[in-house]
Amino acid sequence: FLVVMQKRVDIKTGFGCNSNCKFCVQAHKKKLGNRSTEDIKKDLEESRKNCSEVVLTGGEVTIRKDIFELVSYAKKLGFERIQIQSNARMLSYKDFCVKLIEAGANEFAPAIHGHIPELHDYLTSAKGSFKQVVQAIKNLKEFNQYVITNTVVVKPNYKYLPEIAELLVSLKVDQYQFAFPHAV
Repeated sequence: FLVVMQKRVDIKTGFGCNSNCKFCVQAHKKKLGNRSTEDIKKDLEESRKNCSEVVLTGGEVTIRKDIFELVSYAKKLGFERIQIQSNARMLSYKDFCVKLIEAGANEFAPAIHGHIPELHDYLTSAKGSFKQVVQAIKNLKEFNQYVITNTVVVKPNYKYLPEIAELLVSLKVDQYQFAFPHAV
């Protein structure tokens, strides 16, 4: 469950998700659910010995009931950068963003897979998710947060990478990346 990179650690919090992306590498693990708060806190403690940055990822980390507790704990341990990797649907709610930022999150990695609702919503199998992720990015930028988007390049969206990039530039994201699906 831990992937250590130089000074940053990715911690998988579990596999529950509120989307159903057609290309999801974790989809077959959804039935495993989420890890316990205690297990994740142990990973945070152990990782802090060698790492100064943490990425909380899933599944979808923002639907966990203990997300604010986990972020606060990471901050208490002294992680300098606490990234939330997310489909960003919950981040479309300003109060949720504020609570995460107050807890200690200071970098966000929302996933966006299309430049229009029809494409993004098709790929996520979640009607309205495009509108949510765009609102999430706007919220995070309004709160002066560092935003790094991730777009999985697949057959339905590869022709639209320039349009996706234009959208991301217009949303003033700090960085965007295009990634290929993980082979399973």
